[in-house]
Amino acid sequence: TADDFDWLRKLKGAADAKRDPPPIPVDIAAKLDAFGFAKPDSSGARTITSEGRDALLEQDMRDAEDR
Repeated sequence: TADDFDWLRKLKGAADAKRDPPPIPVDIAAKLDAFGFAKPDSSGARTITSEGRDALLEQDMRDAEDR
């Protein structure tokens, strides 16, 4: 859903800026984990995976085509 990709963007932004990610709602975290788009890091916070980055890139390209 759009919310899932918004949270994935927030995770990517935090990772790119080398800062802690915001807390993710449990239901969204569960979906991102289930699809392999995010995983818990050593501190228990979520971090984006390479699969998550790929999915986000694909979604951004689809969004650009729709404009």
